[in-house]
Amino acid sequence: MAPKTATRQFVLPDSVVGPVDLGRLLRELETLEDTLVQLRLRTDGALKLPAMSRLLDQTVAVNKLDLLETADFQKLHQFLMQTKAHAPVLHISFGADPSPLFTQKLVGWLRKEINPLVLLTVGLQPSIGAGCIVRSTNKYFDFSLRDHLSKNRQLLLSKLQEVTR
Repeated sequence: MAPKTATRQFVLPDSVVGPVDLGRLLRELETLEDTLVQLRLRTDGALKLPAMSRLLDQTVAVNKLDLLETADFQKLHQFLMQTKAHAPVLHISFGADPSPLFTQKLVGWLRKEINPLVLLTVGLQPSIGAGCIVRSTNKYFDFSLRDHLSKNRQLLLSKLQEVTR
């Protein structure tokens, strides 16, 4: 019986937050491929990678790839295409725009606890006050202050009447 070869597990860095970042990575990778093809045609010597974005740099570093190797290049492209097609996407709306650091920490937690390839789309909905609203393809969770206050409307009104007496 032939030994099984270990399948390499690619990961996304936490700076790749949502589908937009993933699309940007794919476009940059395709542009880089065209550039490398042109460089190979023009020069016979050793190639040097052109400057890459921070997202692509981090993705290559986390996965320990050498993009000058055709096999690594193709595997990364295939991984990104599969991720774009099949990764779960969560949409989270906040009352105020979250900081990029908070968003990265949130994505890191989601990838650790839910799915290593989850993508996040962040929305802004000032009417929710505090908290957030989380949506996936088949679930909806409202953790907003607006929802909490509307569910406890009678309690709130009774407490306000007690205070005003």
